[in-house]
Amino acid sequence: MKNLLCGLSLLLFSLSLGAQNRLEGNYILTSFGASFDQFNDAYVSPVNYDGYSGLFGLGWHTYTGPWMNNLDVLGHAGWQSPQLQANQGSRTLGLGFRGHYSLRYRFWKSNTHQIFAGVYSQNAFILREHSNYSNSAQSFSGFFGYGPSLAYTFSNSSKIFKKDWHWSWQSEVNIPLGTYLLRPNFIRQYSAGEIGDRGHHFLNGTWQIDFRHSLIWHLRTGNQIRLMYAWEYFQTDRFNALYNGGHQVQLQLFFKL
Repeated sequence: MKNLLCGLSLLLFSLSLGAQNRLEGNYILTSFGASFDQFNDAYVSPVNYDGYSGLFGLGWHTYTGPWMNNLDVLGHAGWQSPQLQANQGSRTLGLGFRGHYSLRYRFWKSNTHQIFAGVYSQNAFILREHSNYSNSAQSFSGFFGYGPSLAYTFSNSSKIFKKDWHWSWQSEVNIPLGTYLLRPNFIRQYSAGEIGDRGHHFLNGTWQIDFRHSLIWHLRTGNQIRLMYAWEYFQTDRFNALYNGGHQVQLQLFFKL
């Protein structure tokens, strides 16, 4: 009986370790998805806007030894309308870029759980054009932030329809520390040929934060299919105050190198 229990324990440990190791490797990725954004930009209007955007992304992820190194680049485009007057014909066209980089070190692990800590840089630039304006039709927002980052992973194997499914869960939280801001200054986008409001800010009303969660399916080829949800928020209280929150859902295809 004792030998049987030891054998089962070793088997479970080897399955858990194998599932965990499936996260490791070098990958390139492509992603497709959509986002729902809500914003209030005093440069555009005093009312709240919301709307949907389409997303397309590329990336490069590596996880070797205790190090996890991720780079994601995302482009998006969509329309936003006033929340209370969506049918009046007033709307903005939003074109944006996201660049997210993180470097983390695994400082704790068990059979199926791992925790990482490190640093990240979350960068966003959005250009908006209003359909009903002429003199101030365009506005922009640039947030280039950095700070500490935490990640958690869980890996397991399940038998579904008599087949083994190897899967993982990954959650990330990226905590703001400092942000370099690009924004219009009062009623002008540019002053003396330069962007009106620009400069570094350290948690003084200008900041951003994001959470990411991924459900990962490991294929026999070593590739991965991920369903990723992200929530992000950024704001600045300077001059033309801006408050922006958004939800993203992406289907990510990881190709192992």
